[in-house]
Amino acid sequence: MLLSKIVLSLDLGGTRRLQVHENNEVFIKDLATKKCAFFTPPRLKRFVGVIGDIEEQVQLSSVGKTTDYTMHIGGMWHVSVDSKFPTVDIRRWYKDWRAGLSPKLTRVGIALTYPNWEKLKTAIIDVENEIPAMLAVSPCWYDSQVDQMFCEECSPFHKMEDVTDVKAAEAAKKLMIDINSSDDAVDFTQRRKMLRTHPLFSDIE
Repeated sequence: MLLSKIVLSLDLGGTRRLQVHENNEVFIKDLATKKCAFFTPPRLKRFVGVIGDIEEQVQLSSVGKTTDYTMHIGGMWHVSVDSKFPTVDIRRWYKDWRAGLSPKLTRVGIALTYPNWEKLKTAIIDVENEIPAMLAVSPCWYDSQVDQMFCEECSPFHKMEDVTDVKAAEAAKKLMIDINSSDDAVDFTQRRKMLRTHPLFSDIE
């Protein structure tokens, strides 16, 4: 990650700051501990889109209700609210493919206190007002599910066999559309033969 100039720095309370760099990447930092969370522009957009959900969980936790909320916001990053801890946790996760385990938390990230969280909500509005280009940013968009699964921002934990399954499903859908759109009637035997000769379905008996 190349260093770039900080164009906006906003106070989140204590030693916590929100910093926007000239390339529109955003960091939430603790200047004392060096803990931080990192947002690409699309990641920040996705995070902003779930602020209402996060706030709902914070309110529940604040009055003693049980919460266990986790949301993927892009790349390896997730935001979570757990009533066991009075924080909004923004953290990088990882997955050990060799062990076949579910994604796990890392130490990379930052846990915001609820006062930090209140200031962050205001700071994000200030960012959008000060840097109008941030409003034009869109989350990732794709022509197909396969494209989405190859996006490291949206699907960092995808497996190749998942991609193969989706490709096969999309190919089957397209093939059936092609068959059904034919001017001539195609009976079941003909459909089966067409599927068998398709490269993705050569194992059909």
